[in-house]
Amino acid sequence: MMNKELLEIKSNFLIFENQLDKFEYLIEIGKSCKGLALEEKNQNNLIIGCASQSWVVCNENNKLFFIDVDSEAHIVRGLLSILKTAISGLSKAEILNLDGINILNEIGLNNYITSQRMNGFISALNKVQNLVKKYDKN
Repeated sequence: MMNKELLEIKSNFLIFENQLDKFEYLIEIGKSCKGLALEEKNQNNLIIGCASQSWVVCNENNKLFFIDVDSEAHIVRGLLSILKTAISGLSKAEILNLDGINILNEIGLNNYITSQRMNGFISALNKVQNLVKKYDKN
């Protein structure tokens, strides 16, 4: 089930008929993301498997999780912003049940993203899932 923000992103992607317009919108999504502070762009937060330098920070509040993301590449930053939108406010169980390919399929990007970027998106989700697993099991 998609949250309101993801539904809005999906409907916006449906407006665009050509791939270039979809990528321009994806870049705009990334530009609207506040990013991370310089000290958060470190080895611990680095997403292994992304073609560009990309980072994710995970925080828990009342058993709900929120992430912040950043990347040196505009399109990747847009993809990570979509992941942030998909994850923010979910429980540990909900995050562990997410499927990265399904997220991109649901918003209509699956046929427009290269396999390398798809793998990076999945690597970012896997990193978040591993971070979430470390939180208290209560």
